[in-house]
Amino acid sequence: MDEFTTQSSMFNQTDVICSTPLLWDVEATKDRQPRLITCSVAVFTHTIFWLQLAFCPSVRQKSMQWIYAYLVTDILLLARFFFTYIVRRTATECEPTKLWFYFVCYVEATVDNYLNVLEVYILLVLNICRYVQIAHNINVYQVHKKLLAITHITIYVSTAISLVLQFILEWSQLTIYYRDSCQVTYTNLYIQIFNIATAFAIPIFLNVIVIYMSARHVRLASTLQKATHVSAREKYNRSLVIQFLLFYTVWVALWAPNVILYQISGGGNLTGTFRLLNFIEIALDPIIIAALDVRFWQAWQKIWRCVKIEVLQHGSTTGRVLPTTTRVNVFSIKTTQPRTTAL
Repeated sequence: MDEFTTQSSMFNQTDVICSTPLLWDVEATKDRQPRLITCSVAVFTHTIFWLQLAFCPSVRQKSMQWIYAYLVTDILLLARFFFTYIVRRTATECEPTKLWFYFVCYVEATVDNYLNVLEVYILLVLNICRYVQIAHNINVYQVHKKLLAITHITIYVSTAISLVLQFILEWSQLTIYYRDSCQVTYTNLYIQIFNIATAFAIPIFLNVIVIYMSARHVRLASTLQKATHVSAREKYNRSLVIQFLLFYTVWVALWAPNVILYQISGGGNLTGTFRLLNFIEIALDPIIIAALDVRFWQAWQKIWRCVKIEVLQHGSTTGRVLPTTTRVNVFSIKTTQPRTTAL
């Protein structure tokens, strides 16, 4: 009998009249309050960002597909948290159905890890596309549309297959903490090393290499053109490298602890603290991306100008005395003023 079945039978055979196995106890609820506040702030920042996308066609570009794919994973992480929070706070069933219990536990235990792994590979592909644009002056979003579509599918599907196979081969198992959480634990050291390598070490290492190659190309190009002048394209390429380097530094600092500890322990007390850092990073993502990308700055400036014009026009019309109108089909007698002669 596996640990999940043992734990399930435990709350079914307990002497308590109504055990409510999915309901968080007071301590578990209290531990998640900082995450609830952070996720609420994240919902606000992401809402503002996506409203900008809805009203500004200038930021709806194919070259930004990986940025939006990354931000969609943020939204799914927030949806996973609020789903778990609502279920765990309202699940008052004494004996929930086995299917529902399994579903809630697997969503709680696996979705975070799946989406976090997606993020690191999405950023890797984004960085590679920018390097090709910088070094070879090729618009990959126009030239390699099919390849990009295949890359999207490969990232999403292969990551899911890896997680499922680990459960099928019993390299991973679901551990249930009664009225607290459901977490993934690993049965041997080899699978932990494999997960750390594929979910953290390899993509981070490749990203560092691509960033270095991009920075080196920009530096060499600037050195060659220093005798004449630096072109607008080189300035733009330099800004791309700086933007991604700043964003990636903040992202790794807040994202990495949660992923590494998840692979080592599968959960625990420290994981709660590091997950809070992960949600802080999610809340900051729209702000950092909008601040570093000039296209979003231009969109915000355009919105501000439109709002300013509307406010000024509204103010000028409300302060103006409008001419009176006469009703149709109503006779009015107008008296002409006598003309006066100028002296």
